[in-house]
Amino acid sequence: MKCMPKRPRLLLDLSTSLAWRGKHAVGIVRTEREIATRLLDDPALCVIPVVYHDHAFRALELEFARSLIALVPASAEVPLPKPKSRIRSGAQPIHRKVANAIMQPLARLITAIARELIKSVPIRSREEVRQSLLHARQALRQFSSRRAPVLHSPETQNLGIVIYPQATDVLFLCGLGWDVIDWRHLSSLRLTSGLRIISVLYDLIPIKFPEFLGAPGDYYYNYFIHIIDNCEKVFCISKRTEADLKEFISNNGRSPVSTEVIYLGANLPAKPDPTEIIDLKVRERLARGRFALAVGTVEIRKNHSLLIDLWDELLADPSFDLDLVIVGMPGWCADDVIARLEGLRGFGSRVLWFKQMSDAGLSWLYEQCHISLFPSLYEGLGLPVIEALQHGRPVIASNRGAIPEAGLGLATILDPDDRAGWRAAVIAASRAPRQVVNVGPERFPNWESTVATIKRGIRDVMLTDTVA
Repeated sequence: MKCMPKRPRLLLDLSTSLAWRGKHAVGIVRTEREIATRLLDDPALCVIPVVYHDHAFRALELEFARSLIALVPASAEVPLPKPKSRIRSGAQPIHRKVANAIMQPLARLITAIARELIKSVPIRSREEVRQSLLHARQALRQFSSRRAPVLHSPETQNLGIVIYPQATDVLFLCGLGWDVIDWRHLSSLRLTSGLRIISVLYDLIPIKFPEFLGAPGDYYYNYFIHIIDNCEKVFCISKRTEADLKEFISNNGRSPVSTEVIYLGANLPAKPDPTEIIDLKVRERLARGRFALAVGTVEIRKNHSLLIDLWDELLADPSFDLDLVIVGMPGWCADDVIARLEGLRGFGSRVLWFKQMSDAGLSWLYEQCHISLFPSLYEGLGLPVIEALQHGRPVIASNRGAIPEAGLGLATILDPDDRAGWRAAVIAASRAPRQVVNVGPERFPNWESTVATIKRGIRDVMLTDTVA
């Protein structure tokens, strides 16, 4: 984070990770964390982690930023070392007590002096002074503590250091921008500062299918208009999403924006682990591998109704031995679907629903399943399809949106309205021996290649900004 004056800076927005701290992460949250981890660790980039808070972008301390994007539960992000046997738990060595007694008052004094110092600095230079002081404070904390860094909660993290964008800065957004960013204010900030903005776009489902979402149509419409009008570059997660964006631009008479397709990494950041499934009988049953796996939030768009209809019929046949396992949290307006799911014959034994599952647990389910099913009505990509294929599992998936792209030519693609076709395909899969999809790892996108493309795009924008 040591940045030279006037050097192009990458303002890495982590607002989504902050908003979802301690919660079970949905796909976009995981994506922000995967990308941010690799950007933050790149010494060739001058990265400043920021969050949008109280109508301003505010700098985060590096250790807190890393805790936000850690790909493990918040409660276990940075374990403290166990005390040695000769020291009582909670006790501190004498030299550490003395150091803390000296350094803590000194740190408070320096903070007070810094606040007064900043007031006397001209506004145009104030930002660089703030950053220098932030780095100095971080160094002081590291010097005064030889143990693992202490995690800050959002309540104790200092969000008082406002980032005043410069014309050479690039703001990178890859989270839930419609929820955590005030785009009207950001648009004004861009015009007054010359800030360049790069964003990741996941889909245009709110525009194409507003009936799938609970928010008013103009809420998302304005978000997409702001993306087009304010971004220097937009990364789209599939060719279908890129085509949908260009169609939206044309339909609304907007000027074209530079776009590039990136495929999100399919490598789950955890080794398979079944222990999250506490019920041993359930775990043993799943270990037999006689189940179909469906991964995705339980909501209208994911089309779990099709699977419920199929298993309602198929379980009536005593010879049908393929269970159904659904992994996904409850989504918007899914009460009817959930009621049907929980009322299904065999629910809790032949039909299982895991509302939350870690990457390790999900990876184990992928490995054990007989087949993976993805009947969604539309997707910006369909990452569960790629993840299942990467685990060597056969997939039956929908032909809507970008899902065929995610199938990589390896999945069985069916129209989700073809109920008879899905029924026949599931029965055929249940009767067939267990199959393995053997594909080389080079066929699958990974986070390293994804972020490498993003870095090239960022540098291109920075170069244009510098030359200008």
